[in-house]
Amino acid sequence: MAGYAQLRALWPYVSLAWRVTGDPRFDWLAGDAGLVGVFDLDIAALIDPLAAFMRSRHRAQAAPAGQSVRGGTQTAGPLFTLEAAEIRQLRAVVLAAVERHVAAMGGCDPRHPTRQHIGRPLRFAGSWSVRLTGAGHHSNHIHPQGWISSALYVAVPSQAEMGPAPNGWLQLGQPPPDLAGGLEPCRRIEPKPGRLVLFPSCMWHGTQPIDGGERLTVAFDVAAVGP
Repeated sequence: MAGYAQLRALWPYVSLAWRVTGDPRFDWLAGDAGLVGVFDLDIAALIDPLAAFMRSRHRAQAAPAGQSVRGGTQTAGPLFTLEAAEIRQLRAVVLAAVERHVAAMGGCDPRHPTRQHIGRPLRFAGSWSVRLTGAGHHSNHIHPQGWISSALYVAVPSQAEMGPAPNGWLQLGQPPPDLAGGLEPCRRIEPKPGRLVLFPSCMWHGTQPIDGGERLTVAFDVAAVGP
């Protein structure tokens, strides 16, 4: 088990090395568009009460140490274990979306860090909310404990508050600047209320800063059950 965890932690760096050297294995590892799922969930009636509930959980006054949040706050504890009606409804909707996403990825590939778990039972390995304000953003990072990671947008700034695109957008595939400065994201995704983005946990991801307003998200990691 420890050996697998160590191997999993290497994949983001393998991906980076293959990309910067033009190795065609990068396309096999991270270039397949099917590894990323974008779902505009039918949760219009849930958005406002969910946003109010999320704001009530953001009690910290500063960004958590050791996390990717810059200019915002992150909730403490596993969000999806709460029994609030808004969370129960959301949990059911996002689990169904994750199952659709995994089914759409196709067959299992035991060599691939994401496709190797297709067909196995799922569990939530972590869940939380992030609230960004001012010039808030996420620095580029990965989730070493997850299989599939996510961003679900609950509230986003107005276009005037957010600033010109791609301000506030999710960016995938761009490592931290100290690893490969100047390397552009492989993909950018516009935030919209009710939009859920799913992507491999070993894929570098972060956000462009917003100019102002509030960006409120729910995020979670999914893990496969078993070794």
